[in-house]
Amino acid sequence: MGGSELETPVTAAEPASHPRPAAPWPRRLAGPAVFAAAGLALFAAYLRQAQTVPIMSDGASNALQAWDLLHGNVLLRGWTMSDVSFYTTEIPQYMLVELARGLNPGVVHISAAMSYTLLVLGAALLARGHAAGREGVIRMLVAAGIMLAPSLGTGTVTLLSNPDHTGTQVPMLVIWLILDRDPQRRPRIWVPVVVTVLLAWVQVGDPLVLYEGVLPLVVVCAFRIIRRRGGVAESISGNWYELALAGGALISAGAAWAALKLITRLGGFEVRPPAVALAHVAHLPANVWVGVQSVLLLYGAYFSREQNGAQIGIALVHLAGVALAVWAAGRALRRFGSQDLVVQVLTVALIVLLAAYVVRGKPNVAGSAHEIAGVLPIGAVLAGRLLSGTLARGRVLIPALALILGCYAGIEVHNTVQPRPADPDAQVADWLRAHHLSYGFGDYWNANAMTVDGGNQVQVRYVSRTGDTLVQRPWESDSSWYDPTQHDAIFLVTPGPAGTCSPGVPAGWEAAARATFGPPSGTYQVAGFTILVWPKNLLGDLATKPPHGPINC
Repeated sequence: MGGSELETPVTAAEPASHPRPAAPWPRRLAGPAVFAAAGLALFAAYLRQAQTVPIMSDGASNALQAWDLLHGNVLLRGWTMSDVSFYTTEIPQYMLVELARGLNPGVVHISAAMSYTLLVLGAALLARGHAAGREGVIRMLVAAGIMLAPSLGTGTVTLLSNPDHTGTQVPMLVIWLILDRDPQRRPRIWVPVVVTVLLAWVQVGDPLVLYEGVLPLVVVCAFRIIRRRGGVAESISGNWYELALAGGALISAGAAWAALKLITRLGGFEVRPPAVALAHVAHLPANVWVGVQSVLLLYGAYFSREQNGAQIGIALVHLAGVALAVWAAGRALRRFGSQDLVVQVLTVALIVLLAAYVVRGKPNVAGSAHEIAGVLPIGAVLAGRLLSGTLARGRVLIPALALILGCYAGIEVHNTVQPRPADPDAQVADWLRAHHLSYGFGDYWNANAMTVDGGNQVQVRYVSRTGDTLVQRPWESDSSWYDPTQHDAIFLVTPGPAGTCSPGVPAGWEAAARATFGPPSGTYQVAGFTILVWPKNLLGDLATKPPHGPINC
């Protein structure tokens, strides 16, 4: 009986329980409103910081591709990309910005600021996970705080300039958020389907997703299946979710490869295969040190001899973010088997990115750190998800973290008030337009940038120097640019200070130009560049060579 006869029967008129009354709508909207306001403030700050570096030809090339797509060239016919197309990632974003603002340098700056703002907000959301209240807020602040203030100079170029893999992290965060919204106890069939489609879509734009998205998901799903022991029937029924995710990830890789082949077969753009070269065993220690420096650069904690006292102080403050990310990564590895799916995937992605970076050919800090851009949001998310409980229980840690967050905010304010430097490419574009020189040649690192700086009113097309000859090499260019029946190229801008790889390079270009096109009719000096002008169409004398990377010296 257990005393059940003393209980009052529950009738329809008297419900057994009363639901907790919902919070007033102003309180429910307060969180999203604060989040949106923070996003707008971050975008304004990052836009101003992005403007502290001139645009370069990588970003300018994508802006020109977006402009072509916006004007009806949907498959980008005639274009030869680099080893990354960005066709499904940054190029649509650039196209939308150009739809509102036209073609100008602001397109690159706005898109970069937009991407990084979404990256910070997405990392905060993923770090929060299913936590609520005080713990959820701490998680978000830790993740967003680590990413809050990218360093000036090389850090800004890496994270707030060209598309180079930073923007790819935004759709990756979306994929991880989808995985995180489906708790393990209630897997849904739509999640593997959506994740497969998104992985394929992003891989068309950036093959790095194969290492950061596909491989980690397959490895983690295999690990989770192996840990669950049972017969064949039990393995299939009990592990269908992991099997679907892993199978979908593998399918996405094939689908992306097939999509790129189909685009080329239909006459669309071509993507150059990436150069794959493994490092010699003797070079691995040096590569490991380069990897450490590259991670420090991404987190704003990179030190160099050229830094002044203030810059060294800013780098020291950013070491706190590095320490939190390393702490979280260590905890994720030690407790890997008990972590949720998203934390496991992020941990493996972190390892794969760093390992691939170290074992490849010859990475360098300034030119290669963008290839592991995902290390920043991954480390920030892991820190927010795995350290919030420990940090919340520490009486000293919370005030210390609040102080560090305040320092990060002050650093970002410092970054936004820096003066906007002069842009030699823009000065050359203005000079060319003023002298009615609308079509000509330049080296890769300046050509497309000058074109965008001039609002496409001055068009400078990329040529390469091979010994004593100037040639056309398909790379981030449209084949129609070099058709002498469509265009009349009459000038060459030799590399200026920004494009000089070694002493004597501009002189070498001038000698190669004279050997290729004959003596010029005019020579001018503008903003450190030498501009040579001829009274004929130079396209008829320009040979075509096999493609290669943008190497001009």
